[in-house]
Amino acid sequence: MENYHFLVMGSDMRQQYLAELLLKKGNQVTQAEYCQGAIYNAVLLPVSATEEYLEANLKHFPDSQLIYGCNFPSRLDDICRTKNFRCVDYMSVEGIAERNAIAASEGAIVEALLAGELCIDGSLCLVAGYGRVGSVLASKLKALNAETSVMDLNIEKLEEANQSGYAIISVNDSEKELHRFDYIFNTVPALVFTEPLLKRIDKNAVIIDIASKPGGVDYEYCRKHNINANHCLGLPGKYMPRTAALTLLNAIEKSIRTI
Repeated sequence: MENYHFLVMGSDMRQQYLAELLLKKGNQVTQAEYCQGAIYNAVLLPVSATEEYLEANLKHFPDSQLIYGCNFPSRLDDICRTKNFRCVDYMSVEGIAERNAIAASEGAIVEALLAGELCIDGSLCLVAGYGRVGSVLASKLKALNAETSVMDLNIEKLEEANQSGYAIISVNDSEKELHRFDYIFNTVPALVFTEPLLKRIDKNAVIIDIASKPGGVDYEYCRKHNINANHCLGLPGKYMPRTAALTLLNAIEKSIRTI
């Protein structure tokens, strides 16, 4: 892939490395916070701030602009259709979501260690949600010798977790179980940890929520009751930006010629 002109938006390290990789491939790269109306083969929005950058630049992108990002907001679909934007979610490209899940899981463990006072080894950990990220996170916690449990609404997911050797907790039984855990990881992009559940957790427990905005935790309740809850977004870009940039480059290379 060469001789393309990319607009790389955002200044986080993942975007910086992505710009460098594209240049090394023989492409022209412009880095900016705002689009100046030039013509680009593709605009690359930051993964953790796609919505903000899209909203700020809608009027400046030319019709039919190819735009890469993550979690494009559905409420802007009509506007995007009006200008015939071609939007590619990085996570929709084959193999990219799996690589991102690995990086996000490792980042979540780093955040837990920074926020807590216990080793992962020997700790009691709960992973809420056994999807792509949750299953990878559970396996990494288990490899670190944590006593790992999985909670999910989906019975089939719980059966899958059980077959993989994890203790399982149904949502209906979670109030009776939550007091045991040292670390609670949420991967579900919906409000899961509400007041009834938060009342049950140990006062020294750490919650690491890596679900996309607005997360899965009642943060107002946590603030009022001094619960150590942390909404941790953009972890691949924060802790392993070069790997994250390589993953995005892979997505662009796989998809741009077919669009």
